[in-house]
Amino acid sequence: MILSRRRLLVGAGALAALVGCATDDPFRDARGRLRIATGNRGAVFDRYGAALARETTVVMPDVDATEVLSRGSVDNARLLVEGRADVGFCLGDTARLAFDGEPPFDRPAGLVAVGRLYDSFLQVVVPRDSAVRTVQDLDGRRVAAGQVGSGTRLVVERCLAAAGLRTDAVDVEDLSLGDSVAAMETGRVDALAFVSGFPVPALVELGRRQALRALDLGDLVGVLAARPGGEEYVAGPLPAAPYRLPEPVRTVSVKTYLLARPNLADDLVGGFASVVFDRQESLVRRVPDVRQPTLAAAMFTQPIPLHPGAEAFLRRRLDRGA
Repeated sequence: MILSRRRLLVGAGALAALVGCATDDPFRDARGRLRIATGNRGAVFDRYGAALARETTVVMPDVDATEVLSRGSVDNARLLVEGRADVGFCLGDTARLAFDGEPPFDRPAGLVAVGRLYDSFLQVVVPRDSAVRTVQDLDGRRVAAGQVGSGTRLVVERCLAAAGLRTDAVDVEDLSLGDSVAAMETGRVDALAFVSGFPVPALVELGRRQALRALDLGDLVGVLAARPGGEEYVAGPLPAAPYRLPEPVRTVSVKTYLLARPNLADDLVGGFASVVFDRQESLVRRVPDVRQPTLAAAMFTQPIPLHPGAEAFLRRRLDRGA
């Protein structure tokens, strides 16, 4: 039987859909390695980064994509500067400090962006029967607030200052997410603070074992936004259901970016951007609770410039109306 041209085109389109929508891009010939700096084991950066690494091998079979666990955003920026990672997750306020060379960074990092991702949320939980009701009540308390080198630590310190507390007024424990959860359960700390996409699986599990309550941080957003770099912060909701909270609260939302070393090959970065935006159906199957970023927001990383490979990819996709 002779197939019509129309049927051949339909069949070819169906085959392309099966292979993946990124196959018309010049990324499949990319070679080399791609080390993805993520974050604490079991947190959203870790799980999302591992999924991106696996999907990278689909788009770029000759690229060795691996995950590099870290303490978080500050650590990730340093890993990129030192050449020990190639791309990495970074909260917006940390990214801006790295770009400007402000503490905790010694000099401008010279990093570029792959794109803007979802927003991350500061989540501060306490035992439900705790006397801590506001941020000010953390004065003199023990708080698990991320490790030194994490974006969580920076955000928490800024929020304490916005609430009128001195940093040394709070006993901040230097703990990973896993150790923070254990410390909450044993009563070693009075509160647990973590900045991440929502929900955090470790906190979902904690909420099943221990009755929790979340602090409302909505009043801090205006103070943070009025300070230098404050455009990285907006108000966001913290729903009650995932952590079994008695009620939802308002919290501080922070923009999140994928950063990269500027000397990475254009096809490698463009291919990685294709993984982030073209492979979302597959990524959702791997990490169903991670919010996928949108093309409409991806290019808004100012003042951090986009890597040329990422910018070329995003412009092509936007020109298509994808």
